[in-house]
Amino acid sequence: MLESYNFFGNTIDDNGKDFGNQDASSRNARSQAPSPATAPSSTVPAALGAVPRETLYVQSAAQSGSMAPANVSWAAAQLGRSGPVFTLAAPKPQAPALEVYGRDMTAEAGNTDPVVGRDDVIDRVICVLCRRSKNSAVLVGAPGVGKTAVAEGLAQRIAAGNVPAALSGARVVELDLGAVMAGTTARGMVEERVRNVIKEAEDANGKVILFIDEMHLLLGVGANLLKPALARGRIRCVGATTFDEHRKYVERDTAFERRFQKVHVPEPSLVATVAILQGLKKKFEEHHNTIIQDAAISAAVRLANRYITGRQFPDKAIDVIDEASAITRIQADNQLKGNNTHHSPVDALKEAIVCPDQVVSQFTGIPVNALAQDEKVKLMNLANRLQERVVGQEEAVNLVAQSVLRSRAGLDQPGQPIGSFLFLGSTGVGKTELAKALAEQLFDSEKMLIRFDMTEFVGSHSVLRLIGAPPSYHGYEEGGQLTEKVRQRPYSVILFDEIEKADPATFNVFLQLLDDGVLTDGKGRTVDFKNTIIIMTSNLGAEYLMKAMTGGKSMEAARELVIKQAEKHFKPEFLNRLSEIVIFEPLSQDNLRVVAYVQMKGIIARLADKGINISVSEAAIDVVLSESYNPLYGARPIRRWLQKNVMTKLSEMLVKGEVDADTTVIIDASEDMKDLRYIVKNARCPYKRPPLEISSDSDSDNDIDLNAPIEKKMKWI
Repeated sequence: MLESYNFFGNTIDDNGKDFGNQDASSRNARSQAPSPATAPSSTVPAALGAVPRETLYVQSAAQSGSMAPANVSWAAAQLGRSGPVFTLAAPKPQAPALEVYGRDMTAEAGNTDPVVGRDDVIDRVICVLCRRSKNSAVLVGAPGVGKTAVAEGLAQRIAAGNVPAALSGARVVELDLGAVMAGTTARGMVEERVRNVIKEAEDANGKVILFIDEMHLLLGVGANLLKPALARGRIRCVGATTFDEHRKYVERDTAFERRFQKVHVPEPSLVATVAILQGLKKKFEEHHNTIIQDAAISAAVRLANRYITGRQFPDKAIDVIDEASAITRIQADNQLKGNNTHHSPVDALKEAIVCPDQVVSQFTGIPVNALAQDEKVKLMNLANRLQERVVGQEEAVNLVAQSVLRSRAGLDQPGQPIGSFLFLGSTGVGKTELAKALAEQLFDSEKMLIRFDMTEFVGSHSVLRLIGAPPSYHGYEEGGQLTEKVRQRPYSVILFDEIEKADPATFNVFLQLLDDGVLTDGKGRTVDFKNTIIIMTSNLGAEYLMKAMTGGKSMEAARELVIKQAEKHFKPEFLNRLSEIVIFEPLSQDNLRVVAYVQMKGIIARLADKGINISVSEAAIDVVLSESYNPLYGARPIRRWLQKNVMTKLSEMLVKGEVDADTTVIIDASEDMKDLRYIVKNARCPYKRPPLEISSDSDSDNDIDLNAPIEKKMKWI
């Protein structure tokens, strides 16, 4: 039989028959319990019928609308237990708001990093805090210049007692705005928390200085609550924010802004940054268990200044030293794990040497060998290296190399791009090739060339494509094509091809770029162009140079006419900002022969990667020149002819299997000197079978003596 109990505790069977209650303790409890009319649950649905009595009594206590101890005791007694099941604990006293939402920076002053080189800013903040009214300051500066470090320096001074009597015994408490707003589901909870913080700060009678990092986040949350306390001078605050955020948020609320005295936190100089890192050196050495040499600190500052743009000192230099130390420690640990029996910790640390240039290379993407190479040697050899690639333009190459040399030596106008040039000349004379060569020599890769075809920038609206659309315009979030690429690759050569075809409004953008070395994009961000080379190409006046080439007039007179043509088209303020106007002369037959050599060597190098050797005769070069020469188009027809004829023929031979690794292809002129023929020799068995001759104009192999010594038959490159 299933034993259950009715509401009054009597035993009933599964048919509902009442057997009474044999439990004396339960009867005694019922006699002391409220009557059914006054019981915690006066009505019980009849449908409950018979349920376990534990369920009924708990429901009875719960349905009464109160879980008071008396009701719980009554329910427990019905279950045969005496005494209260539990007692309601008294509410805990609320913790001080400053402890919950703040961090005592003064108490932690001994554990923070030392603050070096910011005494003048800290003195200015102390002066503001000691005022009778409006005794609050806001630290304004670029990200990474050390605004939070100034607040930590203030806390360290107070902890050391090195402050005026007005601040003696005060505490600097950092208000965590994230903690203030966390978990605020009901309306008014944030305001209530801010009100409690303000009240506790006021009750401290000036002994609490609130530090609010990212102060602009307080706007719209608790700024209005702070205004009365700040106006009365009952609390002291030190805020911190960036220039952009201060202008965008704080300056809009003039009533809030005027209660703070703005304190500018400038970016430290290179010398000051070295001193800051010297002060932090011991902390880094203890944390990473490494030794940091003074030369490494100087190198980190120098490399960060040159290669890491868009960030400020001392933050970027600290990151370089910190990451270099971390990599050194990791490499030393790996040495110990891999060679436990052969390496001591000291030996492993000696082998795990990481230079700052490796870290800077990871930050910027510039190869380590480019940073390590002596720049003086690179600059002195720049002209010679450029002439190896750019043929027949010795004067133009020297002008560019000399201008770059002056800029890198610091003798040109500071704050401008490394160089800005206007290349004038006919097509195919090496203007674009020189830009590519500069990118390779100065920045170690042709990929560092950013190219714009200015025929696409026609119309006044095209300026927005370069620097980005302003707010509320379509494409605002995408940024400008020019500014975004330079932000990603600050060390690059920027080529504006056919600049004369661009809209005149575009040149207004170039004025700021060439003069100040910076551009402001549509979002108001400043993009640094000081580590770029600006090259603009144009065909203006090319006809005068071609006439001089054919003997119509002297080359010097043609140059003057080209300059006059440029002065007619471009405004004086634009031309006056350029480093050099470089004129490229048409290429002679001898120049084009060298170009053909250079182009053919490129083909030879690509096939050498596949294990195929190429030999080219002088007669073959003569055929290339005679078939591709066009004085109007310069060197470009040579490249197109080689692609169409030589590269296509060699590709067919590769696909057909006529050439493979360890074979030599001899390229010679045909008998009529109008085409090329190709002879394949297998280097693995040169004497077991005659070499295969493949002619582009004939399938016959009878027009060449295969037994004649190659050295006597041809003059090879």
